[in-house]
Amino acid sequence: MNPWMSTLAMFSVVSLLMASSAAVRAEPLAHPGPTVQQARATVERSLPFIEKIGSEWMHAHDCNSCHVVTFQVWSHAAAAERGFAVDGKKLAEWTQWALADAHSDRYWFKLRPQAMEALNADGVNAEVLAKLQPLVGKTHTSEKLFLEAVETALGKDEFALHKEQLIKRATLPNNGGGPDTLVQLLLGRKSGNDEKGTADSYEAVRALLLQWQNPNGSWNADGQLPALRWDGEKEMNDATTMWSLLALGAGSDAALVRSREHALAYLQTAVQGKTVQTLALRLIVAHEFGNSNQVETLRSELVDRQNADGGWSWWKDEASNAFATGQALYALGRIGRDEGDPAVARAWQFLIESQAQDGSWEVPQAAINTRPRKLNVYTFWGAAWATIGMLQTLPAVSGGQ
Repeated sequence: MNPWMSTLAMFSVVSLLMASSAAVRAEPLAHPGPTVQQARATVERSLPFIEKIGSEWMHAHDCNSCHVVTFQVWSHAAAAERGFAVDGKKLAEWTQWALADAHSDRYWFKLRPQAMEALNADGVNAEVLAKLQPLVGKTHTSEKLFLEAVETALGKDEFALHKEQLIKRATLPNNGGGPDTLVQLLLGRKSGNDEKGTADSYEAVRALLLQWQNPNGSWNADGQLPALRWDGEKEMNDATTMWSLLALGAGSDAALVRSREHALAYLQTAVQGKTVQTLALRLIVAHEFGNSNQVETLRSELVDRQNADGGWSWWKDEASNAFATGQALYALGRIGRDEGDPAVARAWQFLIESQAQDGSWEVPQAAINTRPRKLNVYTFWGAAWATIGMLQTLPAVSGGQ
């Protein structure tokens, strides 16, 4: 069994240790911080682990889902841009595989809020819409399952009357794995001149993500995101919206501009949230979309959340883990922080010291997830986030350090 596939019993033990380990505010390093060379060596150990698990996943599961392949592409593309020796041919193959999977003919069926609005505009009466309301937001992975749920909700006669309308309004476009998967594909895109076919595939991913946007400017969480330990649905969808906004970027295309304006307007109502991911995202969005008055406040708040060992936890006052630490580092790197920042140096030290021999970091499901399952992907995700976070705060060239 791979070391990242921990048993649920182990998760329970780790969770008890987390509960008994109250975090305190991080203190300055008592000795010189880690060097860029040490940080790079840590990344060099993690990349083969990520490649191994990602390649096995492609063959065993034949799907981007669980973000394994998208994390594999993202981490290696980021490493290549920081001067690491990455096999360009392999990276291109993984990228093409991930893009092809995102464009494969998979359809989900879901009554999203805009589908209900469209049904109302179609003339479906209020009584029928009320019966359908319990199905809003529920994903069905086949037309058969969707229609069975609708017939149960409406009864045979009303189902027959509205069947075609419901299929039309509830069928999502080629889903690409959901917004969270599409976001990772876009954020993990290697810079440089893509060949036309690859560039067209990325533009198709961007267009698909735009189709997921709600009329109010938000994106609803799908895929893996609903299983995380959020402080309510609003924080979850706010985070999904911020990730989507960052993935779409600052392009001047009319559709992107409209999408960005709608998203930023929606985020005016965003909740503060309690997870480190939401705090990190608020910091990046403030930095990249012009809210300079909030950047320093949010940066200070993020640093205040850093634990004494140099890491971060998903929720405040819990044990540090690589997943949360990598996300915090990623945010600090996006606003221009590097090894000269004491918070970055402390985080590097935590990741260097806690890395396992195989290049991974143990992350218990209970630290992040509300739906424990036999296969713990969080150790893999932790390795990916730790790697991406360190890369985001590393200089492009080590400078001989």
